[in-house]
Amino acid sequence: MKKNAVSLVVVSVGILTAYIGLFTPANIYFLNYREMSITGWFYLETIIGLALYLLGMSTAAVVFQQMSSQLEIEPSFLVLGGIIGLLVGSLPLSINLLTQKSYQFISPFVILPVSVVLSILGIRIACKLPRPKSNSHQGVLLFRTLIPSLVALLALTVIWVHNSSFPGVKAGSVVRQEWAYKEFNNYNSVVDTIKTCQPIIKRVGTVKYAAPTQGRNYVIYDSGSSGHSGEFTLEVVGSKGIGVANFSFHLDTAVSHGQLTYQGRKKEIVCQS
Repeated sequence: MKKNAVSLVVVSVGILTAYIGLFTPANIYFLNYREMSITGWFYLETIIGLALYLLGMSTAAVVFQQMSSQLEIEPSFLVLGGIIGLLVGSLPLSINLLTQKSYQFISPFVILPVSVVLSILGIRIACKLPRPKSNSHQGVLLFRTLIPSLVALLALTVIWVHNSSFPGVKAGSVVRQEWAYKEFNNYNSVVDTIKTCQPIIKRVGTVKYAAPTQGRNYVIYDSGSSGHSGEFTLEVVGSKGIGVANFSFHLDTAVSHGQLTYQGRKKEIVCQS
């Protein structure tokens, strides 16, 4: 029974870690300040999700190994079993991506539960594997235990470093605006729209710069009928003051309906392009 509990808890911690990293404001650290295709976005989220899942499972397995004197748990085996189960469960999705064919049974609502069940099964099997006695030295055990976490952290670090081209929110407005011109296609039209947006001009005055700032700034594009979608959070520097405008958009990298925060007050605005 304890082994079943171990399997459920390890997978649950892995899923919770991946959920926090992908579907809460925490994802801004990995998915922000970039323009990507829908396919590229999917692959990026998959890599981030797997790395966070691995990190969560590894952490839970290490905690179990340290807290339990009765269970001879080998953390690296548990993580390996969980990852193998997850990969086997998601194999149909990989086949679909490689063959570019659509199958009815290939749906996240089918693949996700199956992958989770197989991941639990993989960990349950790994619980039966005894820890090799030849590697009982504490230094060896610690190193082997930390390998999954180090792999996950390395993957997440590489993804985070990819965002390093963004100069940072403390950089000057002109620097951040120039960066956006290079990163986002059609960003010049966004700036032109903001410079002629009367609700913004009324509050901040003549607009000098419209630069990405702290918040969501990303574009997902599709060459097909789905068009573009994304969100901008922009620092708008004017002759009378500075405001922060937030816009969501679809079908094109263009802004229209949004919100402007100026002097602590938030107001819905509509910009005519």
